[in-house]
Amino acid sequence: MKKAVFTFVLLFVAVTSFSQQTVGLFSTTPNVYPGYTLFGPKFSTTSYLIDNCGNLQYTWSSQYAAGGTVQLLEDGTLLRMCDFANGSPISAGGAAGRIEAIQPDQQLAWSLNLSNDSLRNHHDFEPLPNGNLLIIVWEVRTKQEAIDQGRDTSLVGGSGLWPEYLMEYNPVTDAVDWEWRSWDHLIQDYDSTKPNYGVVSEHPELIDLNYTSNGSNPDWQHFNSIAYNETLDQIMLSSPFFNEIYIIDHSTTTAESASHTGGNSGRGGDILWRWGNPQAYGIGDSTTQQMFFQHDPHWIPEGYPDENKIIVFNNGRGRTPVEYSTVDILEPSILGDGSYEVAGDGTFLPAGVHYRYAAPVETDFYSKIISSASQMPNGNIIIDEGNQGHFFEIDSSDSVVWDYVCPVVQDSILEQEEAIPGTPTLLFNGCFRALKYGTDYSGLSSLPLTDQGPIELNPYVSLCDISSVFEQNLESIEVYPNPTTGMINIINISSEYKFNIRNTAGELLMEGQLANHLDLSKFSNGLYFIEITDKLTGLNTTMRVIKE
Repeated sequence: MKKAVFTFVLLFVAVTSFSQQTVGLFSTTPNVYPGYTLFGPKFSTTSYLIDNCGNLQYTWSSQYAAGGTVQLLEDGTLLRMCDFANGSPISAGGAAGRIEAIQPDQQLAWSLNLSNDSLRNHHDFEPLPNGNLLIIVWEVRTKQEAIDQGRDTSLVGGSGLWPEYLMEYNPVTDAVDWEWRSWDHLIQDYDSTKPNYGVVSEHPELIDLNYTSNGSNPDWQHFNSIAYNETLDQIMLSSPFFNEIYIIDHSTTTAESASHTGGNSGRGGDILWRWGNPQAYGIGDSTTQQMFFQHDPHWIPEGYPDENKIIVFNNGRGRTPVEYSTVDILEPSILGDGSYEVAGDGTFLPAGVHYRYAAPVETDFYSKIISSASQMPNGNIIIDEGNQGHFFEIDSSDSVVWDYVCPVVQDSILEQEEAIPGTPTLLFNGCFRALKYGTDYSGLSSLPLTDQGPIELNPYVSLCDISSVFEQNLESIEVYPNPTTGMINIINISSEYKFNIRNTAGELLMEGQLANHLDLSKFSNGLYFIEITDKLTGLNTTMRVIKE
């Protein structure tokens, strides 16, 4: 018998467009990358690991709500950012204050509190190959300190400024092994009697102290992610308030990082490459801006289809004429001496993106805040549309091959078909980041994974078989129209196919020999599962059809 390739036909629309389904697994296909997805809902004290069928496999618990990213280390330890104010005057989106390392046995390996009257960590951290952590921290600078450095007096209030500080923390020695401060790399053209005075456009390696997108808000730069490249020994940072991505040298000493010389680059802690908004360094205008409140830029690992390029979730906040999100892949140009190439007009290359994913209807895909995107080894990209708690995976042809909505609201679990509460900016199932780990990832081997079924309450009957979802081989089948008011057409079928139709409770409503047409007009409006089986091979698949 001829062996053919089976392809699912997916319906990819906004979650609320499905008949009644609101959360959980909406679709999966054989083209999904085999693995497990980790997420920590923004307001929850629990972190979750699910499989490709949307079934819960493991959880980690804490006393603190999530304060940003969660990551699974190769030894099975979960690193988790926690919301811990501890009386700090620093309070803004992404505020954390504590990092916890939770072992597979749920015991706390160590914790670090970073929240007091002078600093507070936030958003993200990056584990290093040596076991240390790079951590993003706000530090308080008074109003007078800001003015003394040349800050425009109209752009600083009583709370002063909270510039960014990076620390490399060693959890073994409980010590800080390396530091970098944005405060050491300033340029300003406001007051010639103050330090750092100069022509901003002539110093793209420095940060304009008076560039601002939000007036006198003390949260001036708002770094929201940090990444590391071991081969280059460089750090990548993201400032959504500047709409820019930065790369700096990590090979410096702490003293060199505060200067303009030293390290592999010979440029100390100055910016080596920046991209997204040339206006931030005095060049270009609004037409040259390409980043819009972006999140999660990082290097794609070696061995992946787009290795060493940069992938970023470009939120699209402030994009004109309409706001919509994209996932962008960039390829900076590195010269023979290791420096980053600059165009003739002084802007950093590349001139545009290498790849961009947008929804077929652009505005259907939009997350104003948070969110993430990561490439998988097979080239698929897993995307967290963060403000909706919506995770989906696309393949190399931009087809959606997996689609899931987080059912966790704070520390409550939604029932299937229950509306997700929240605001237009952030639904209460929002997730800062979603990370996927392949089935061969060593950190999974230490976890007692157990299939606990869907997270949501009163779930639909699961027709997803994780053991065979990657091995189904049938001829390509298409079902249309979907949604339907009654009759559906089925093409590319064989005389050897049979079918059954079930509702969301799993009740059998119809079965028989599959024909080119099925009449659903007698069914009430809602979501139905059509299971198609090859009688010769026993292989089967399930398709979702909406009757409206």
